[in-house]
Amino acid sequence: MKICAYVMSAYAKQTYSQESHDVRAWPGFEMILDALRRAGETVIYAGSATVHEYDIVLVSITSDCDWWPFVGERVTWKQSKQVVIAGGAGVLNVRPFLGFVDAFVLGRAEELLPEMVNRLRDGEQWQYESIVWSDRFNKDGQWKIYQADKPYPHSFMLTNGKRFIEASIGCPNKCLFCGYTWHRRYIGDGTFTAGAESMSAGNREHTIRDLLKIPAEHWQDSGPLRIVGLDGFSERLRMMVNKRISREGLRRFLRGLGSINKPHQVKLYSIVGYPTETESDWQEFIEDLSAVDAEFKSGKQWSLLVHITPFRAMPATPSATWEMSGINYRGRLAHILRKPGMKGNIFFQGNRFWAVEGMGTDSLASVIHSAICLRGTETDADAFKAVACSHRYWSSNSKQKAATLKQWFDVDRLLGAFTDDNLPTKYLTGYVRESCLKRLSKRCSPNVAPSPK
Repeated sequence: MKICAYVMSAYAKQTYSQESHDVRAWPGFEMILDALRRAGETVIYAGSATVHEYDIVLVSITSDCDWWPFVGERVTWKQSKQVVIAGGAGVLNVRPFLGFVDAFVLGRAEELLPEMVNRLRDGEQWQYESIVWSDRFNKDGQWKIYQADKPYPHSFMLTNGKRFIEASIGCPNKCLFCGYTWHRRYIGDGTFTAGAESMSAGNREHTIRDLLKIPAEHWQDSGPLRIVGLDGFSERLRMMVNKRISREGLRRFLRGLGSINKPHQVKLYSIVGYPTETESDWQEFIEDLSAVDAEFKSGKQWSLLVHITPFRAMPATPSATWEMSGINYRGRLAHILRKPGMKGNIFFQGNRFWAVEGMGTDSLASVIHSAICLRGTETDADAFKAVACSHRYWSSNSKQKAATLKQWFDVDRLLGAFTDDNLPTKYLTGYVRESCLKRLSKRCSPNVAPSPK
């Protein structure tokens, strides 16, 4: 059988077109292709012009945003009898995409795909708990996200010419919002540095809890400190989502940062739009930053580039049923927090620190895009196709996009709170018991208005 790895012509994120196959090369996808090649299969890269020449088409959906350009290209393919198989971290809710994909592989696929291809060669649809066949899908069924019991044992070459080997899987920190945690059973040494498995030391995300275990003078031993996760602007919100960073822990981190003699820019990643979040949660961050900053004399400053991401309720996590905010957060943090006279996205200027809201905050339209992918159903498929294929839509601004989406989809339902019984992805489970997820989700009520007023 002729097998191809599908390379999209366009990507939802502008940087993907450069980073994916020219620079980053999707290590997860390349791992799958390496496993197939080691099993004796030949896999060729193909685009929309030649995809019809292959019997099996492998599609990597790295994030929910990838569904939009894929569907837009999928409908342009020449008619053929190929089997389209989608996998990747963005393959969770299959319901809006049953008409565009023949089979979905949930979770790790390096052990599943070689066997799946063998059975397809014999004309068989392998019925397995981590493989969803579109023509047999039942919303009342049960499927599991496949786990690995060890990192992939082989090194392999990426298309950018670099050799890759997987060092760890998942994350030991059980933040309730995080698909990375709940979709991958953690395998590692008890600590976590995001990006470590990519062997790209210059762009790793550090956790405050792990940094506080060592003296601040050693924080940059493996390279400059560039990205740090916070994921909530108040202690209450962080504890609510099991991000175990107290106010004093945050202040200790800021003191340690301020004590480093060669300040530079650090990206501080946080999430906004949690259920029950209010403006006072945001003000607490300024209080902590101001208190620590006052301990330092004026001098060369650390630049805190605060990158905020609106909360998404990820399937198969404790937060799957929670409400998502319908507020457009782009520029809102700086608008709410800055003092008179501060310009642009700057919202704090002190002795040792100054802070600015990053320019890459997802718009409300982007949040709705995610909600459709994560919580849509078969009834949304036609509207999804129409929007995905509309040049006029994708050339409009974010405000126009949000208005259009509200006309085509039931946005209130998609963003609203769900119950365990009516959740569109109730068929999906991970490596923990369903009862455990339900218990953890009750730490926060999703029925309270989530955004600052």
